[in-house]
Amino acid sequence: MPFTLLPSIHVGDGRIMHLIKGEVVPEPRRTDPLETAAAFKEQGAQWLHLLPLTSWGLSFDPHLIDRIAEHTGLNIQVAAGHTVTDDHSLARMLATRCARLNLGTVTFDDPAWCAKAIAEHGERIGVTLPVWISAEGPRVARHGRMSDGGCLWEALDRFDRMGCTRYAVTDVGREGTLTGPNLHLLREVASRTDALVIAAGGIATLDDLAAITALAPAGVAGALVGRALFTDAFTLTDALTLTGHPEQPA
Repeated sequence: MPFTLLPSIHVGDGRIMHLIKGEVVPEPRRTDPLETAAAFKEQGAQWLHLLPLTSWGLSFDPHLIDRIAEHTGLNIQVAAGHTVTDDHSLARMLATRCARLNLGTVTFDDPAWCAKAIAEHGERIGVTLPVWISAEGPRVARHGRMSDGGCLWEALDRFDRMGCTRYAVTDVGREGTLTGPNLHLLREVASRTDALVIAAGGIATLDDLAAITALAPAGVAGALVGRALFTDAFTLTDALTLTGHPEQPA
């Protein structure tokens, strides 16, 4: 299974933002999502991960997905967050040109609906698992990272039983901090599920990406790289070369 690297952008009110430990910080230089997506395409990207920041009270226009896809030809994976919570909002999002959709932890409020969405749309649907590390162990962060969604392992088991085939796993304590990924968390999640695990949070250097790629045999099948690509710590081209520049999604 090839390792898939996805450049990631957070969008609110029509511009690029960053999440740093759950706080929204505007990107000071490259603010336009369409221009940034086109630049990623020029550097060799085939995928883009797009996260609408509606959980933080910011607006998101779903037509942006179509504009990016039409302008760049990129495959787009959308983290639904609070934008998809029922059949109507799911249908609206899937009617755009997003190739894959990750349901947010808001769907914990209606597990039966979540199971139905996964059953009906198969591998097109994944689940975002934002995680905070407590003294009792890893917990799921819900509702914009602001509340406790319970034990990560219980949540993972629930989604596995629903048939979920892909998880995006983020240590929210490292999100946007450029302090390195939580390799232990990624390794442990991958050991507990047969689904594909996509790593996110804390990636700052090519060494970080190399360490995540080394977990591929354990089931870590890809990574989302966000803020690091805006710091010029490395280029997307270098990152894609390191991770193998796959032709198809993980």
